[in-house]
Amino acid sequence: MAEALIVGCGYTGLRLARTLRDAGHEVTGTTRSGERAAALEAEGLRPLLLDLSRPGAARGLLREHSDVCFYLAPPVDPTASEVEDVIRALVRAPLQAFVYASSTSVYGDRGGAEVDERAVPAPDSPAGEARLAAERRVLRAGWDLDCRPRIARISGIYGPGRTLGEAIREGRYHVIEGVESWSNRIHVDDLVRSLLALWIRGADGGIYDVTDDEPHPSDAFARLVAETCGLDLPVLTLEEARERYDPDRLARKLGSKRVSNRRLRERLGVVLRYPTYREGLPAALAAEEEEAG
Repeated sequence: MAEALIVGCGYTGLRLARTLRDAGHEVTGTTRSGERAAALEAEGLRPLLLDLSRPGAARGLLREHSDVCFYLAPPVDPTASEVEDVIRALVRAPLQAFVYASSTSVYGDRGGAEVDERAVPAPDSPAGEARLAAERRVLRAGWDLDCRPRIARISGIYGPGRTLGEAIREGRYHVIEGVESWSNRIHVDDLVRSLLALWIRGADGGIYDVTDDEPHPSDAFARLVAETCGLDLPVLTLEEARERYDPDRLARKLGSKRVSNRRLRERLGVVLRYPTYREGLPAALAAEEEEAG
């Protein structure tokens, strides 16, 4: 059995940790919150308080022995130097893999065209630029320090608790009138199995788009949520959206690309439980309802 370290044990990290735990692996998950640390411990996981925004924080990992590291924390600063600090702190023993969770935002807006891992990244938002900077640090440090890096470029994550239902109900999510764009999503359960596949079968230095089988019009997901939950879907004009959203969020709302998961399926053999949002969203909404009691 392996010793796994999950840096950033949040929404996705907790689900990954549970899967690893249930398979018999020892799991350490980092968090910045004492309350969250107690919750991880209650799950039978080993919590580790780690605030990567503090200079030198990664030195706290020098005492850790891990066979695999899943780095799920978003970049703290635009240069993403903290991810390299983590790698350098973990190189006392050879890693089986260092799996970095990046984002399909590194591709930027492609005007609705299909894109895959062969495309030259062209981020058009601060978040996308930070993700690309982190990828480059991971690959460079990975080769220099022999940590066997793999990059997961992840599309929009959804699942129980992340279905847009609450955001629509509270008027925090809007469809932008007259904007026709393509979006890409992945159910959190399929994201977990994809991250595990990167560890077990991924190529060193490999980059993999982690998304489901079917890109969809950007408003289709929200419309299905609203229809299923009996909600009215708030609509903004493009001019209103420009006034309401910061540039980073507006870029995400307006960006249009169709991301292919062919490499994930064909090279890593990942079979998705929820090939499209039409299967995954009803399951996520049902799980939310069950959890609500």
